Formats: sequence, structure tokens, C-alpha cells
Amino acid sequence: MKANLTKTRELLSQYREDYALCSKCKICHGNHVQEVNHARFFRNCPSGSRFRFEAYYASGRMELARALNLKEIEVTPQYKHALYTCMECGSCQEQCYPVKQIWPLRVIELLREKAVAEGWGLLPEHEPFLKNLEESDNLLGKPQAERDKLIKELDIKDASKDKCETLLFIGCQYAFKPAMKDTLHAAVNLLKKAGTDVGVLGSKELCCGAPLLELGDRDFFEAFATENIKRIDATGAQEVITLCSHCASVMTEEYASFMEVKPRHITQYISAALEDGKLKASKKSKATVAWHDPCRLGRRLKVYDEPRAILDAIPGLKRVELERNKGNALCCGNGGMAGMTYPEFGLDVAKERIFEAEFCEIDTLVTSCPWCEEMLQGGIDGRKSKVKVENILTLLDESVGGK
Repeated sequence: MKANLTKTRELLSQYREDYALCSKCKICHGNHVQEVNHARFFRNCPSGSRFRFEAYYASGRMELARALNLKEIEVTPQYKHALYTCMECGSCQEQCYPVKQIWPLRVIELLREKAVAEGWGLLPEHEPFLKNLEESDNLLGKPQAERDKLIKELDIKDASKDKCETLLFIGCQYAFKPAMKDTLHAAVNLLKKAGTDVGVLGSKELCCGAPLLELGDRDFFEAFATENIKRIDATGAQEVITLCSHCASVMTEEYASFMEVKPRHITQYISAALEDGKLKASKKSKATVAWHDPCRLGRRLKVYDEPRAILDAIPGLKRVELERNKGNALCCGNGGMAGMTYPEFGLDVAKERIFEAEFCEIDTLVTSCPWCEEMLQGGIDGRKSKVKVENILTLLDESVGGK
């Protein structure tokens, strides 16, 4: 396997000017003040807001990169904690780059890659995930054969055997977690109603590798990417649609240049189907909802308008904006594998997001990412909140007669 089959390899040293020129202005600590309506919601860096030491903000991690490069500092447990509590949500880069043209998120990603390459990265908490991926080809450690059962359950084409125009890449969470099966069924219902010639890969679909890339293990990631690209291209499909925002981000940023098919997130596809008249929402809703922008879908791919257009197409539904939205959205608490590594920390971030939903007086927090759905539900349970979390596909499917 080629070392740079996916995105061209970059090294932390190539960003020396970024971490050397960071002036610790602290713009990365929160949102642009002119875009914040309420001071309560100014802070936006999950780890910095929680731990409050400079090392847990992007500005501090830039200094950690600089000091390590010049051998002014040794790697300690505290250093690793500061590195792996980053949720890689990209809020720091959203604030910093337009003003100073510095890439703090990319520096943090490459610092993790350096950690793995030099053998001091990854933590004992990461071992179960790595073992699952190595032994089962999926993050949850489930038998891949379970994916084949979905073909019959969904009454859908097996894309590894039958020609289809559109390939649906399900992802690990939606494939294996019972609580998320409603979303999977809603997705297939909507695609069929839109007249889409769709199929899935069943057991031949592997994890997209996003968790590995987030942890900095690019070699292991590329093993999954290489095989997935080969299997996707072999279907002859014209495009691939992902259910998970992490899959969408990885395929767009890493796979796309090496694939024959075009990747899109399902909200992009469904929004276009509604606009073209292939789908029509008719059943009225009385809910007051807000769209939670997944970091990978929003800040990474700039998919902001399509999900909102889907919600606006549902008659009777009232949509409001959260205080922190679009480029200023707060992470759900599950980004960068930090919520999986430090569950208590992830839950605290989720509870903060649910508090924000309560503040905006909504009934339902709507999103389209399994990581967000799971963590936000934890925040609801933790706060004993009356707010609900729902996938945008199940909400729309009900309006077009799916249930």
C-alpha cells in the first residue's frame, strides 16, 4: 500500500510558521463577539471551557507543538491529556484563520500523527476501539455478517452483486446500533420515494476510518481507505451517499481524489430531491425545533443550508436557531474521539448543548450524525431535560408519510 494513497502526507514541521507565529491572542477561545447575542454563549472551545488552563485551548496546543519541535519540553501524561481532550471540532480554526491565516486544527491533527508515528501517542483508553477495528473491521466490534442482514431487512440492492446508480454508505453506528435503526429505515424510505436506484455493500462495507484519522493513526486509516475505495469503485455506482457526517467528511477530504464516484452527505441529496419535487412533505408538524450543526458536516464541509432547507420544507414546523449555530456551533461532546476517551468530559459538553437548547425554548434538537445523536441524548438524560433529539431523516420521513 502506498503511504500517501489518500491525502498527500503532511508533517507537523511544515506548519512551523503557524505554531511559531501564534501570538496567543486568544481569539480561538470563543466565538466572534459580533456574532454572539448572549454573553453566556461566548465560549466555544469544549476542552478550554472545561479545564481552563491555556494548554487546553488551541493557543496552548500551538505552544505544545512549538516547544516539542524545539525539544524544550518532554511528553508527560499531562501533555497527552491536553492533546487528546481536543474534540477537533474546528471552532478554533473557524475563528483564527479568517483573521490571522493560521491553521490551529491542522496543527493539532498533525501533532497527533506525530505522536503515533513516534510511538508515544495513543492511550490505553483507545485500545478497545483499535482492537475492534483490527479484528472486526468496524468500530463496534460487531460481526460484519450482520451488515448482510440489512439488505433483506431494508429490501435494498446488494451493490456488490447488482448494479445501482447510488451507493448508500451506512457507517458503523447506523448499521449496528438498534437505537439508530429508525434513521436507517427512514433514509432508505426517502431514497426510494425519491426514485433513487440505491444499493448497499452489506458486509463488504468497512469502517470509513474516521476514528483512526482523528486519533492520528494515518497508516491504519489508509488501510481502511484503500479497501473501501476499491470496493466502492467496483460497484460502478455514479455517486456514494453517506448517513454519517464523519463518513461524509472523510470521503470528501480524503477519498474523493482517488475515487471514481462523487461523495455526498444524505442531507445534501435529500435537500436537492425536495427542491426538484421528487419528495414533498405534506403532514404538518407542531414541533419547535433547532438544527444542531455537526462539526464535521458544518465547519468541515460547510453544509449549513441544506439541512435547514429540509426542516423548512416540513409544513407547520417552527425552526429557530441556537445561540451558537453554523460556524459558531458548539460540539456535541463526541468529536475527535475525546468523548469516547473521556466519557465524563464528553457528557459535560453535551449537557451544555442541551442547556442551550432549553434556553432557546425548543421541543426537539435535530441533527444528522450518529455521534451527535448519541452524545446529545446522554446530555438530555444527564440534565433530565424535556428536550428531545431526533434525526432529520425520521422527522422528514414522517411528514412524507413514512410512518
